[in-house]
Amino acid sequence: MSPRFLAALLLAATIPAEAASDRARKQAWCGTSRNGALAAVIAHREAVAGGRVRAASSRDTSVDVGQIAVLQDEGELALLRNDLDLSSAALRFTPAGSGYSVTRMALALEADTGAALTLGDDDSRSVALPFSFSFYGRSYSSVFVNSDGNLSFGAGDSASTSRDVSRIVNGPPRAAALLADLDLGSGGRLSTLGAGDHFTVTWRDVPQFDETDKNTFQVTLWSDGRIDFVYGAVTRAIEEGAVGVAPGGGGAFSAVDFSSAAAITGAGALVEGFRGEDALDTVAVARKFYLTHGDDYQQLVIYTSRRLTAANTFSFEQTVKNADQGIGAPVVDLAREFGSAGRLESFITMDQIGKYPDDLLQRFLGEDSALSVLAHEVGHRWLAQARFRDGASVSDELLGRDGAHWSFFTDTDGSFLEGNDITDTGGGGFLTTGASLRYSPLDQYLMGLRPAAEVPAFFFVRNPSGAGDTDPGRDPRTGVSFTGVRKDVTIDDVISALGARNPAPAPASRPFRQAFVYVAVGGAADPAAIAKIERIRSAWPDFFTRGVDGRMTVDPRLN
Repeated sequence: MSPRFLAALLLAATIPAEAASDRARKQAWCGTSRNGALAAVIAHREAVAGGRVRAASSRDTSVDVGQIAVLQDEGELALLRNDLDLSSAALRFTPAGSGYSVTRMALALEADTGAALTLGDDDSRSVALPFSFSFYGRSYSSVFVNSDGNLSFGAGDSASTSRDVSRIVNGPPRAAALLADLDLGSGGRLSTLGAGDHFTVTWRDVPQFDETDKNTFQVTLWSDGRIDFVYGAVTRAIEEGAVGVAPGGGGAFSAVDFSSAAAITGAGALVEGFRGEDALDTVAVARKFYLTHGDDYQQLVIYTSRRLTAANTFSFEQTVKNADQGIGAPVVDLAREFGSAGRLESFITMDQIGKYPDDLLQRFLGEDSALSVLAHEVGHRWLAQARFRDGASVSDELLGRDGAHWSFFTDTDGSFLEGNDITDTGGGGFLTTGASLRYSPLDQYLMGLRPAAEVPAFFFVRNPSGAGDTDPGRDPRTGVSFTGVRKDVTIDDVISALGARNPAPAPASRPFRQAFVYVAVGGAADPAAIAKIERIRSAWPDFFTRGVDGRMTVDPRLN
């Protein structure tokens, strides 16, 4: 893919505002987000540029065991832990041409931290600057102070999506001293100081969400265009974070190791990502798979020998290629970045095989079993980002967590993609009676399997109360009663908001090709693990076909 085309994709894939709270996100298990594949490409490129991962190679370590492709990690398939190493350090960004030059320095924290600025968790506020500040060629008279350790220009950012390099590159113009999941609601102090020639924002003793650490740092904007990041005590064990400056809206970026930065210059973003745990490099895995397999599969399903997802993520899907219109998802094509000549549409990380029970139908993860978790992630290839027309406006009230799952209060007939099967008990009362049972008629329409005429009306509940947690992003749960206002929705309302589905829905005439892959990290492949994946693979086709009412089949064979 050309850098120009990648830049266009980055520009188009803006990060949406999230309706779900951060607390709900941490309780849920699926880590799928709207721009996951793009974030994976950026993370892979950053890791390669920073020397933290090698290019995929060594064909002789990839073998097929029956219908399971086995890939042995040789140091090229994992994004290694990268601790935050900026405690008591400072970074100075100096305007250089159309971008910036960055150098690590020894600077003291501003002694006078100014007036307190009250922000909550995942919050943002516009603050006037004492001078006109030039940032990547544009002048600003105000700046948004975002509670998660960064300043942005032109737009605030209070989303609860991943705090990573992708968010810095894709979001608004930004100076991020420590974009991380910081929680001002549980401790610390935020303050601003405006002087004649500089403006300083200080985060003091602010913890990460659900942690007891204390992080102190400052961002200073100078009237001559310089930017200083100055750090006091900051934790090394950052769960997920990123540091740097970016012009926003996508585009080129340079991966920088800020521990040794010395006059490093770039026209685009200058960034470094940090993570507290090793993660799977999904781009490297796909590229290694295609070294020994043809471009015959629309979806890769990956299980691993050890955990390689974030602490609060169980599994996730990344949509690599989508040309379907009218489903609420953006058109995107990153197949070549993943090593495919163009057929790959989706990459699923199921993570450590040992997490799944031997009984594949046992509900062990809330309302989900080993097979329904797989159905959930497979469904993310098309689901769930649909909105509907509500009078003169388009509403996203059908959606819950991260804008990529159905709301807890949407009657989804117990969709694999969350929501619940909800019974209207009358008098404004409702009861959840089932969860994670099937792909609903609306799901099937969005998957391209059921015509609009065969999608019955459904409903969601506005202003719910009495359910304990009324966040639409909460996990599905059977047996919850609540009250609220019923809002009926028709498929015509959905089509009015999204446009007609193209290609038009019809039962699938060909199987959806999938490859099941086992990635062995830190040791030899375990035959028992491979056998367990084979049991899941063998049971999967019938489970899936029942879930779509026989309208589609999957073919999970390598040959």
